[in-house]
Amino acid sequence: MNANDMMPRKPERILVVDDDISVLTVMKCMLECYDYSVLLADSAETAMRLAANQHLVIDLLITDIVMPAVQGPELADRMLALRPEMKVLYMSGYADSEVVRFKVLDPSVSFLPKPFTTDGLIETVERALRGPRLRHGDLGSHLITVPA
Repeated sequence: MNANDMMPRKPERILVVDDDISVLTVMKCMLECYDYSVLLADSAETAMRLAANQHLVIDLLITDIVMPAVQGPELADRMLALRPEMKVLYMSGYADSEVVRFKVLDPSVSFLPKPFTTDGLIETVERALRGPRLRHGDLGSHLITVPA
């Protein structure tokens, strides 16, 4: 199955959070080519401001795991407290590196290793949107800290 077979049934809105502006720009282009509505945040603070706006629908949070100030799992937990209906997809460029800070323990947690292709992104996004929701406070059971 390729990304063309996985067109969304409705225009889902995705919030992408990464401290790297170039990653945000590329992901926005990739996702919008498949008719997703995309919001961008270059920090957890910006993401939380968007999440606090109850007029915005956010179907999926895609967040980098390793970010300055607030890590992706902590951000996701804070956002799930405000938006329990939201799905979460983690991404990281450290997936196969010794500097990995978090390890996904539960296979139901959506994860996208960087770098990725458009097809890989779209397929993972579709799986995350169809998959189970994480609940606020449950992230500790899905992720562990791994010494750097």
